[in-house]
Amino acid sequence: MSSKKDNSNRSSEILEQEDVLQALVIADSFNRKFLPLTVEKPRVLLPLVNIPLIDYTIEFLASSGVQEIFVFCCAHADQIKDHVNSSKWNQSNSPCTITTIVSDTCTSMGDAIREMESKKGVLRSHFILVNGDVISNMQLKDIVEIHKKRFLEDKSTVMTLINKQAKPGHRTRNREEEFLMVTGPSGRVLNFQRLQGKRKLKLPLNLFQEHSSMTVRHDLIDTHICVCTPRVVELFVDNFDYKTKNDFIRGLLINEEIEGNKLFLHVLRDEYATRVANLPLYDSVSKDMIHRWVFPVVPEHISPGGYSLRRHNQYLAKDVSLGRDCVLDEDVLVGSNTVIGDNTFISHSVIGSGCKIGSNVRLENAYLWDGVTVEDDCSVTFSILCNNVLVKSGSTIQTGCILSFQVVVGPNIIIQHGTLLTSLPQSQVMNSSDDFEETETSDLGNKDEIHPNPAVVGAEGKGHVWLPQEIFGEDEEEAEDLVGPPFGLNVSLDASCYDDSGDDSDEDSYISPSSSPPPDDTALFFSEVLESIQRTMEENVKVDNLILEVNSSKHAYNISIQELNQLVMKAVLELPHIKGQVKPAPLLQTMKKLVKKLSPLFINYFKNAASQLDCLRVIQEHCSNNSSTLAILPKFLLMFYEEDVLAEEVILSWYQQVPSSDQVHKVVTPFITWLQEADEESEEEEEDD
Repeated sequence: MSSKKDNSNRSSEILEQEDVLQALVIADSFNRKFLPLTVEKPRVLLPLVNIPLIDYTIEFLASSGVQEIFVFCCAHADQIKDHVNSSKWNQSNSPCTITTIVSDTCTSMGDAIREMESKKGVLRSHFILVNGDVISNMQLKDIVEIHKKRFLEDKSTVMTLINKQAKPGHRTRNREEEFLMVTGPSGRVLNFQRLQGKRKLKLPLNLFQEHSSMTVRHDLIDTHICVCTPRVVELFVDNFDYKTKNDFIRGLLINEEIEGNKLFLHVLRDEYATRVANLPLYDSVSKDMIHRWVFPVVPEHISPGGYSLRRHNQYLAKDVSLGRDCVLDEDVLVGSNTVIGDNTFISHSVIGSGCKIGSNVRLENAYLWDGVTVEDDCSVTFSILCNNVLVKSGSTIQTGCILSFQVVVGPNIIIQHGTLLTSLPQSQVMNSSDDFEETETSDLGNKDEIHPNPAVVGAEGKGHVWLPQEIFGEDEEEAEDLVGPPFGLNVSLDASCYDDSGDDSDEDSYISPSSSPPPDDTALFFSEVLESIQRTMEENVKVDNLILEVNSSKHAYNISIQELNQLVMKAVLELPHIKGQVKPAPLLQTMKKLVKKLSPLFINYFKNAASQLDCLRVIQEHCSNNSSTLAILPKFLLMFYEEDVLAEEVILSWYQQVPSSDQVHKVVTPFITWLQEADEESEEEEEDD
């Protein structure tokens, strides 16, 4: 009797263990997408809307009823362990238990899963496999139950992939992970292919011969969440060439007839789920969070101190000090104990805790992490400033810059667009990045073991330019694995742009923005627009036909209207310089012909104030790299004004946004003065009448 009772108790314990829902969180990216940020901090601890990324993942798992979470970490493991141990999830009232598993030998997700096999009895039943930088508000319980039921009916089921429905061009789609999937009526995955820029794909004939009904899908986002059977670990152990989940999927589909293993797809429609896989997605997901698309995962709920929510998506933490005439426009989040000075304008930005923002500062689409100081008369646009960065007075941070931890720039310096800066020389900081695999730092040499270049970071600056070329040499495919600065702006791999020798470059030198084209479809669209405009000018094509061509390309490449406006203007500005830099005098004559011929094109696309501001900002950025265009800028703006392309009030509004330290501001001031005086004279004449 006693033996039977003991066996009964053991069976009960086994059943209870199997009922425990487990999750394996891969807290290492095994790629280079966030360099140089991840040199000093792992990706999962980077703040998104002032909360570490991994906190969103654990919150999502805990709210879905996951009871045991295993966090697998490699690089910066001590930081991750300390964070987990000090988090609310490690307290006695936590709804789940979290265990960190450390390995310093893994170089891929496949290695991490194989490592779990050596931890006998850890993953006891079906489990959730998820990356540590996933943001979601979905509930897993029903999906897990469907997966388990399917497994009971068909033991060959090994994994349920969870994808999110989203059309091509959606803001949360990762262009580097575009794929096509074929599924059967039951949701079984029949074929999977990564697109990787391909315009055509081939499907096996046997798909059509063996399946009377199937769905071909290109409307999915890989959420990097899946439900696994214990068989998944065994399959990774048996196949050492499986490095990624995509390797696993391809391997199973290829060997399906022999081994009989099956994959199934679950599609989310209303819930939110995506991975912060690169810097452009960091921007998109941050804005989604502020716009409350991830409800109930919203700033005032997930932040320990909370935020007060105001109109126009303004979130303010406690003890925030706002100066006189300070303007918080829309989509702004400000962390605790932050001070903002007088006459400062902030729009579409996230500011961390303990920041100090001076007076007459302009922040647009900026991400300032904790402890950042921006002194008076500065401007930051579409850039990330990490912890304890100092921007000294009168400085401008142009689009797409990353200032890593403790970098100092200024005073009165313009940080050129796409610049990556770190506090230490590049060759000293390559030993501890989760986004870097066993780099031979000795091969980097001592090229940057010198003092910071004042021409790049300012007279009092402390920082060194980070160049992908220094890491990858001439291997551009490897270099492309590093996503450039945020928001689609690529890093130029030309080291000559940032020569640390300290020599001043020729002020007339020209670095074409086209040397770093936008990626994928955007680059193709831009190329077609440039060719269409060139053909219109050379062959005297009707502008109406040009507009039709541009619109057709827009739909073919899923380009947004804002991108279209910006790229059309960029193409017009670059057209005269295709064969080389043009001096101001001949450039002015060329621009007169372009504006006269293409004014219907401009009027068609630059219809409202927002689109006209986009146009002016593209012109402004182009002038920062082209001294000839800068020289003729007042006359160029006058042409646009006289052709009714740009409205007076829009020009004046844009001028107020240009930092006084910017050379553009100085050059156009006489034109602005004339514009204001002409307006006053017109008003006086109307009063006299």
